[in-house]
Amino acid sequence: MPIPIPANESDRLAALRRLQILDTLPQKAFDSITALAAGICGTPMALISLVDSNRQWFKSRQGVELMQTSRSEAFCAHTIMEPSDVLVVNDATHDERFQDFPMVRRGELVFYAGAPIVTSGGAALGTVCVLDTLPRELNDEQLSMLKHLATLAMQLIEHERSRRDHSEVMVQQIVKGQQVVRDVLNEGRDMAAFIDREHCYLFVNPAFQRYWILEPQEIMGMRVQDLMATTHYRALFKPSINQALAGLESQFEIELDFPGMGTRYLEVTHTPAREAGVVHGVVERTRDITLRKQSERQLDEAVKELQAKRLANRKYVYSVSHDLKEPVNAITNATRLLAEGARERADPLETRCLRIAGEASAKLSRVLEDLRLYSEVDTSDMRMKPHPARSIYAEAVLAIGGELESAGAEVELSVEGSIRADAPLLSLAIRSILENLLGSAQRQDSAGDWLVSIRSHEELFTHRVDITTRRLAHPLSPADLSGGSIRPVSTRRARKRAMSDVRELGLGLSIASHIIDLHQGELQIELKSDGSNSYSVILPGHARATVPASAAPSA
Repeated sequence: MPIPIPANESDRLAALRRLQILDTLPQKAFDSITALAAGICGTPMALISLVDSNRQWFKSRQGVELMQTSRSEAFCAHTIMEPSDVLVVNDATHDERFQDFPMVRRGELVFYAGAPIVTSGGAALGTVCVLDTLPRELNDEQLSMLKHLATLAMQLIEHERSRRDHSEVMVQQIVKGQQVVRDVLNEGRDMAAFIDREHCYLFVNPAFQRYWILEPQEIMGMRVQDLMATTHYRALFKPSINQALAGLESQFEIELDFPGMGTRYLEVTHTPAREAGVVHGVVERTRDITLRKQSERQLDEAVKELQAKRLANRKYVYSVSHDLKEPVNAITNATRLLAEGARERADPLETRCLRIAGEASAKLSRVLEDLRLYSEVDTSDMRMKPHPARSIYAEAVLAIGGELESAGAEVELSVEGSIRADAPLLSLAIRSILENLLGSAQRQDSAGDWLVSIRSHEELFTHRVDITTRRLAHPLSPADLSGGSIRPVSTRRARKRAMSDVRELGLGLSIASHIIDLHQGELQIELKSDGSNSYSVILPGHARATVPASAAPSA
C-alpha cells in the first residue's frame, strides 16, 4: 500500500525543520508525556513520533527499543492525514492498511491510537500515540486526554525552539560584544574563555591549544568538568564560577598537568560577564605563573640561607663581644688601681694618661655591649611598648654623661609625647647619634663649650625630634636661624653619600639608622654649610604623654 502524503507536505516538512527538534537528545519533559499517555490508556508502550520525509523518529519512547522506523511502516504516517482526529486501530491484524507491516505480522504491534501533534498553522508534525500487543479499545475520556497530551507536546516543542532562539541571540550578542571579544578572543598568551551559565565553554582563545593539544573548536561546547579533573572542578572551578555568576569576581591558584606543557602553576580569575546589567556568563582568564612560583621558591631558599648566615653572624658577634669583655674589664680595673696610686704620687701626667685610659676602656666596654645588643636586633625579637619619649632620650644622655662632661657640653632636653618602641634599642640609637654629633662638633672646633639641643615636634601621625649642637661662646647667627643648610634628606636616599664611609661617620650611626628603620621610622641628616651635622629622628606617633620635669637628666 503506498505511503499517504498530506496535501501540505512541503509546508509540514519546512515547519519540522524550522523547529529543529529532530535528532535531539532525550528530555525529561517529553518522557513525562509518554509516561502519562501509557498510564492513562493502560498500554505498555507510548511514543512521541515525528514524521520526517522518509522516516518516523521518536523524540520520546516508553516500552520501545527502536529509535526510528521507516515511514512506510509507520501508523503515524496515516494519523497526520487528519490533523484534527485521533486515529484508533483496535486490531491491526484485521486492518488492510496495517496487517502487512512486519511488526504486525510478528505480533509485536496490534493496537494503536495516535493524536496528531499540530502546529498553529495546521501542519501535523507527528503524534502522541499508545500501542499494545493485544487488541483493545479506548473510551472518550482517554481519547480526549490523548489529544491534550499531543497539544502539550506541541507547546513543549515550540518552547524548546524559543529557548534555542534565545540562546543563539545571546551568543550572537556575546560575539559582537566588544568586551568579550577583547577579553576572550584577543587575550594573547594567557588562556581565556567564555563560560555560560551551564558551565560550558562557548569560546576559548588559541592559547588553549598550546596547553591542552586540542583545537579550540573541540573545546567549545565542552563542559568545564569534562575538561578538568573532577576533584579540581568540584574543589575550585565550580565554586569560583558560581561566585562569578552571582556577580562577584573570584580568583585562585592551582597546579595542573597539561598534555602540551607539563606541570604548570596557574592563576585563574573568573569575572562576571554582564549584558544590560544581567550576568549571562563568566569570562575566565588563566595566567601561567610558573616562572613566578619558581622565583618565589628561589627567593625563599635565599631568605633561608641569609637567615642562617645572619644567625651565624649573630653568634659570632655575641661570642666576640663576650670574649673581649673579660680583658676589657681587667684593663678597667687595673687602670682604676693605677689611678689611685697616681693620685697619691700627685703626678699630673700620669694622672691624665690614666684618666684617658679609663675613659677609653669604659667606652670600649660600652661598645662591646652595644655590639652584643645590636647583634640581637630583629623585628621578631623587638619588645614594642608605649613609652614616654623623654625617658628614652634622657637614658641615652645619662649613658654618655661622662663624655659630655669631658667635652664641656650641656644638654637642653625638651621632649614631650609618647612613642611605641623597644626602649633599650631606641636608647642605643639615640646614644649613637649623640656620640656622632658630639664628635663631629669637636672636630670642627675643639675649643669652648657646647650646647646639645634635643627638641620634639608634634606632627600629623609622627613624632619628630631634632638633635643639634652649637657653641655656647657664639650665639646663633641669622644664617644659623635661617638654616644655612640644604634640604634634609632621608638616610634611605643619602646613605650612599653620608653613611657608606664608616671610617668617617662610624659604626654607631649605621646602627642608629638600622634601629630606627626597624621602628618603622626615619633618620634624617641635615648637612650644614659650616660642615657640622644635625639629625632628626622621625617615628610613628602615639598618644601624648606628660613626663614630670624631674625625669630630666642633669647635665
